Amino acid sequence: MACCLADYVQVRKEDWGLLFYSQARHKLCFVRSGDWLYPYYFDGSWTFDSIIDDIAARTGTLSEIIERAIPKLTENLTANRMIVDELC
Repeated sequence: MACCLADYVQVRKEDWGLLFYSQARHKLCFVRSGDWLYPYYFDGSWTFDSIIDDIAARTGTLSEIIERAIPKLTENLTANRMIVDELC
């Protein structure tokens, strides 16, 4: 499944991670991901597997560690309606 921002949500890179903002609900969500995540991961063309592979290749972090962290992150972002778990 691809990672997609929900309608009216923007994301931007900060030094500490990502900042998600819902214009419609005036809600912020901070993700302290450091250099792991980038906004382009949520453009609809990246799957969870490709994100994990990219993070592992760029940072040298073991895939198993990333695989444990990504589901928690995506569940939180989905629950906060920042990303959607449907086709883009």
